[in-house]
Amino acid sequence: MKAPFHDASASGLNRASVSSKIFLLVATFSLPIGVLAYLLAANYTPQINTAKLEIRGNRLQRPLMQALRGVLRSQNIIGSCLPADCAAGLKPHRAPVDASLADAVGAAQDSLSELALDNSSLAKAGRQNLNPVAIQEDWKSVSAAAEGNLTADDQIKLAARYGKVAGQIAQLIGYVGNSSNLILDPDLDSYYLVDVTLLTMPDTLNRIATATSMGNRVLGGASAVERAALANEVSLLRKAMERMAASNRVTLDSDAANHGVSPSLEPALQPALQRYSATMESALATLQAIADDPARVTPAALASQSETLQQASLDYWNAADAQLDTLLDIRISDFERNRIQALGFSALAVLAAAFLAFLLGRSITRPLNELLRDLAPGATLLGVSVERIAEASRNQTSDQQEAAIICEELNAHAESMRHAVFELARHVQGAGAPEVVAQAGGERKA
Repeated sequence: MKAPFHDASASGLNRASVSSKIFLLVATFSLPIGVLAYLLAANYTPQINTAKLEIRGNRLQRPLMQALRGVLRSQNIIGSCLPADCAAGLKPHRAPVDASLADAVGAAQDSLSELALDNSSLAKAGRQNLNPVAIQEDWKSVSAAAEGNLTADDQIKLAARYGKVAGQIAQLIGYVGNSSNLILDPDLDSYYLVDVTLLTMPDTLNRIATATSMGNRVLGGASAVERAALANEVSLLRKAMERMAASNRVTLDSDAANHGVSPSLEPALQPALQRYSATMESALATLQAIADDPARVTPAALASQSETLQQASLDYWNAADAQLDTLLDIRISDFERNRIQALGFSALAVLAAAFLAFLLGRSITRPLNELLRDLAPGATLLGVSVERIAEASRNQTSDQQEAAIICEELNAHAESMRHAVFELARHVQGAGAPEVVAQAGGERKA
């Protein structure tokens, strides 16, 4: 017993025209093309969204790095100034950090959920101390405590508090790198820029501040152990510089293989790296001189050298960060272009199939319509002739002449119908149609 749905479907298909059936057939085979096009386009969408998320994370990194540089500068000042002069030395550097942290809070508010900076996400990760607003409040508290007259003991405590705020900012930079997928960047050129902006340079800024603090202690009469520790810090800074130079080289060498060449990449990175490297070499020489013979360097010279190096480091970071945005924009444009091309070519394939189906449908239906026109008169005459024969039989008045006329008319239209059948067979079964029709006729005669 056939299912009602099967019967209804078969009945519907039987009632459909040949053209409709051809279009349904083409649509059936076009469906996989559409599905593949959708899957291909859907594959580009997550990659585009990932790059956009990286840009959001990168936007937050900028004010955080500016703030980190300012906090570390204040830490260096509080560690080397005379108690009576500390407040005056710190005051000019407070406003830039205030502005940078305000910008960071604004950027964080724009992407709270995307960068997992909302309170619930931070609590889940056990990083409540990395809330940008909380860091901003900690900074304000430390800055307020640094105003007025300070004692030597105050300096030590404030230096530790500055260091804590700097550590929180550095941790937040790393956290945003994880939550924005910067740390998982898939392209070689941008990945090595991320290595500079997210990992190496923030660590280098902290090491510069640490080395400066150690240098001040050595200049104040530190032990041989602390001088050896300073020499070790010099070695670590040199390795950091070499790592950044290597990352810079890989970025430039692999740029062409990742979504096309960025014309601004090398002109922006190379001069900034050269300035940074030259300044670092000079600072390392100064720090090594302090470790070897503290009498050769003054505290003022060390402070000036540290300030120049931190600024050169930040300048290189800014150049790398801007170019990272450029590479991400190029990647997004490339993915969007590929997605549009995939959808466009798929649409063209479907349209081409539909047009071909239209032509094939016409090539089939037009001859069939002509055959219908040929068969219709014969079918009508056959009905009329049958009626005339039946009437003559009933009246028993037929004569041979009338019968001959009827037979001639039937033979003429029978020939026309045989020709139409041959044409129909040729369209349905191709070149083998005459043999099929002849065989069918022989079977009937038998």
